[in-house]
Amino acid sequence: MNLEDTLKEKLKALHAKRKLSRLAQETGISQASLSRAAHGKQGLGLNAVSRLLDFFGLEVVPAGNTPDEFILVAKIGAKAGAGSSCMTEDDVQGYYAFRLPFLQRVGISPNQCFMLDVMGDSMQPLIMNGDTILVDRSQTAPQDGKIFLVGLGDELLVKRLQRTPRGWLLVSQNTEYAPISVEDCDLDTFRIHGRVRWFGRVI
Repeated sequence: MNLEDTLKEKLKALHAKRKLSRLAQETGISQASLSRAAHGKQGLGLNAVSRLLDFFGLEVVPAGNTPDEFILVAKIGAKAGAGSSCMTEDDVQGYYAFRLPFLQRVGISPNQCFMLDVMGDSMQPLIMNGDTILVDRSQTAPQDGKIFLVGLGDELLVKRLQRTPRGWLLVSQNTEYAPISVEDCDLDTFRIHGRVRWFGRVI
């Protein structure tokens, strides 16, 4: 998919979610223009395209170069508690561009990913408070020793799974935190939202 088609698909997705007004506010492009562009009824000027590229984190490659194909991954407003706190808002805050060959090479499903920030220190020093994680929601089958974004009751947590004879342990990287046992009736409220495959931080 080329850059023009990528922008069009993202605009269509936001239009379907009734979020073009927010994009219009962020970029200064009229909502009517964004709506027409989403449906292929009108092209966008260079200035508008430049603003959209900045918003979605895309780049323009000079003519004659062959760029890697990019895919945009949504970052949602939810906060995953690596300790005990969490927030579960699911609004899209923006998009991050990843090279499609990279995601395919490491076995991440490109169209099944989302990103969110982590709160808490229980996964330190591997995943720090404030880090952004990428979750592959196509991988919801529990795997021993792998890190997952999980739900337990009302909590949204990032933990390493460890199999037990009667269920699972949610294990923290920080040894100051005791493992959380998930057995018997706890399994009824235990959900796996996806496997954590990547994280990044600002330094």
